Amino acid sequence: MQRIIPILILALLAISCQNSKNNLSNDELDTLQIQLDSLQQIFNEQVNSLPKGQIKTFLTFQDNNAEEAMNFYIELFENSKVTSVQKHGKEGTIMFATFELNGSLFACSDSYIKHEWDFTPGVSIFVECKTDEEIEKLATKLAENGKVLMPIANYGFSTKFTFIEDQFGVSWQLNLN
Repeated sequence: MQRIIPILILALLAISCQNSKNNLSNDELDTLQIQLDSLQQIFNEQVNSLPKGQIKTFLTFQDNNAEEAMNFYIELFENSKVTSVQKHGKEGTIMFATFELNGSLFACSDSYIKHEWDFTPGVSIFVECKTDEEIEKLATKLAENGKVLMPIANYGFSTKFTFIEDQFGVSWQLNLN
């Protein structure tokens, strides 16, 4: 998966070069076509090797802090790991990364475009906690430099629940029944 994005970029460059036939010699066009064919074959192999129907939560960061957020989450949750990282060239920001948080799949990137939108509490990550200690620890860490939208309490639908927006703007619902 980590090779797909750079391959797509190279393919788009090759296509754009191919469309500039007036400025390229026949030899240059032939070379570009060979490269494009090779890239397309690699891309198809990569896509065909991906598990079909796999669903991940995708987080788009706009302040070049995807790697910081990903590492923060990995440290916070047990059984978590980074599974792949592809960085933008000289900037060193995340082009596409995948990670697991206690078995749940996530992907993230640093957007090179500043969008008019950002994270919204209307979409959140829901975590079923096993113990009082776990919900307290997660709530404390996630609330650091973030904001508590609903403090830990019994809201009737749960014996212990909290809703937090973390320092990166990602919303979390922590639940203990």
